[in-house]
Amino acid sequence: MTVTTQAIPEPGTASEPERLFAEHFAARFTGEALAGLQEKFRSEHIVPLRGFCPPELLAPLQDEAAGIMDEHGVDRKFSFDITDGTPRQMTTVGQPVIKEHGPLIHATYFSPAVKDLLSRVVGEEVHTCPYAGEHYVISRLGKSGDTHGWHWDDYTYGFILVLRAPDYRDGGFVQAVPHTSWDKENPDVHGALLKSQVRSYAFEAGDAYVVKTDTTMHRVYPIRGETSRTIVNMTWASGADLQREITHETNDVLFGGVGV
Repeated sequence: MTVTTQAIPEPGTASEPERLFAEHFAARFTGEALAGLQEKFRSEHIVPLRGFCPPELLAPLQDEAAGIMDEHGVDRKFSFDITDGTPRQMTTVGQPVIKEHGPLIHATYFSPAVKDLLSRVVGEEVHTCPYAGEHYVISRLGKSGDTHGWHWDDYTYGFILVLRAPDYRDGGFVQAVPHTSWDKENPDVHGALLKSQVRSYAFEAGDAYVVKTDTTMHRVYPIRGETSRTIVNMTWASGADLQREITHETNDVLFGGVGV
């Protein structure tokens, strides 16, 4: 099946990607399967969505993200005091570039089927992030030692679509520490590690995961050797998020924010 990527679908309009998402989710994420995801998310605040991506969309999404990354990716290497000095070493592309060059990624974020599935999994309606710079970003770990170190996020929900993933023996798997909190004035990563269980999750291309990022400290284990990991990170807001003032320090540094 050929998927066109020429026109960027407007939010809420029908599109070939939307049809594929709706049909795929109806076959894969209903009934007992959905109930299991809901229970796991309530317990662990992170849940894998195995085989999230419709098979017909995986290669086009991979190609789109790779093209954007190869043309516009920026190498980043920071440590953030706001997350207790944890490292970020990766290549990134921010929302403004993706909006211009990534119609399939844009369509995925604004897909009603995706929004509905995520809302069902987390147990409340999720909302488009009010800060456009957080809608979607791409990151690639492509050099030995690249990592997205321990951190929390500003908005409640993160949704990560895995487009390329190494074998877990080469790192690149996700680790999460639920039921923790981020004090930006006094971040304490090691305290969080001591207070709660660390869970680890390996993923394959086409998988995704949703995480309650404001209360789940998480990281991507450093990769090693000749391998790479490419993901699209999409941010969703809870109803409570829409009522409070939120800053975007790490997003703006790593991904360029909205380019202002």
